[in-house]
Amino acid sequence: MFLIFEQLKYISMSIFRTLKRLILILILPRREWVLIAKEFESITLIIKYYAWPFIVLGAVLKAVTVFLKFTDEANLSQFKIPFSLTVLLFNMVAPLFVILVGGSLIGCISKSMGATGKKNAAFRLLIYSYTPVFLVTILINADIQIQYLQYFGLFSIYSAILFWLGMEPVLELPLGNKFRLLIFSTMILSFLYFIMMFITRISINLLYPEGVIFFL
Repeated sequence: MFLIFEQLKYISMSIFRTLKRLILILILPRREWVLIAKEFESITLIIKYYAWPFIVLGAVLKAVTVFLKFTDEANLSQFKIPFSLTVLLFNMVAPLFVILVGGSLIGCISKSMGATGKKNAAFRLLIYSYTPVFLVTILINADIQIQYLQYFGLFSIYSAILFWLGMEPVLELPLGNKFRLLIFSTMILSFLYFIMMFITRISINLLYPEGVIFFL
């Protein structure tokens, strides 16, 4: 019983820390980036307790939405469950792939531009600056019928602002190279996202019959 209580206490503390970081990185980004730059928490833990919960929640909501909207046609209904699980898998793998590969590439490029930040600083910068994208993805995948919801997607642009504000304190990047790194990083992340979407579409076309893909 004591072990269960301790586990629940640890989980609640982790949730509190995640929500606290989420709120502060959104409303007080300059102060929060300075704190992040001083932290020594491993990237594995940051992904596990910060990025991964958002990724999984967004993926689950997307899979549930696909399941509920899936056609009841006799020739396609048999694919309802396996297709929903496939959507769940791809929506968990895609953002993780972008973060891991993108973080590595951005780290290499930033070093070549004179960044002197701590090891894996690029991963910290990318994961926390991705916060608006995480939130937008969750809201859109939930398929909530709210007026002007499509405009909420513009909030993801705030990720670029967070990235910009975090480059100097986290990466310790020279001011003159900030704009170049922002452009390169945007191109890299967009390309990686395109690759994953391309792989997803091709895979689904190969695994499922024509017509199923319309329920993505």
